[in-house]
Amino acid sequence: MATLTLDDKPWWVGVIVGVVLMAAILYGVQAYLIKPIEDDIAAAESKIAELDKKIEQGRAAERKLPQFREEVKRLELELEKLRRILPSTRNTEEIIKKIKSLVDQGDFNLRRLAFPRLGGAAQGEPYAEWPISIAVDGGYHNLAQLFNRLSNFSRIINVEQVNITALPAQTEKTIAVDFVAKTFVYVEPPEAPKTAKPGGK
Repeated sequence: MATLTLDDKPWWVGVIVGVVLMAAILYGVQAYLIKPIEDDIAAAESKIAELDKKIEQGRAAERKLPQFREEVKRLELELEKLRRILPSTRNTEEIIKKIKSLVDQGDFNLRRLAFPRLGGAAQGEPYAEWPISIAVDGGYHNLAQLFNRLSNFSRIINVEQVNITALPAQTEKTIAVDFVAKTFVYVEPPEAPKTAKPGGK
């Protein structure tokens, strides 16, 4: 096996060989030792930055938590208010008490208070109409007060189909009034049918 010697070569050949060997060694160290370490460091730094971002997002959400709770509380109060305006139940007893109270306050004779069966919601509407048939005997002035007080209910009540006729005997009660007090009931939307999973029975 031939051995490479630099004894008979100029001095600068030895310098070149030394530089080449040094470059090869540095390349090997860079490629097989330093580069993997640098890649690991870069990956760790990226992971740290991602975790720092998530931690900051969590802290920001934590700072906003009281605000979210206040918003939930406000929405719950708003929902309660809306449920008084448009309740999800008929509350027949409550309406009977209120109407009888107004009739008594206005010095009316209550001839009829009929609650028909609640119909279904109209297509595309989240509520069902509930017309209540009422007939009273009283006076014009008291009738205006009765309608005004009905309009001030927390629940929506519209007065429709008003029919006023004079009573034969004009004493304390001078008119007979038939009308419909229409209110509304919120109807929960039907649940969407569950789709069967592929391959299921």
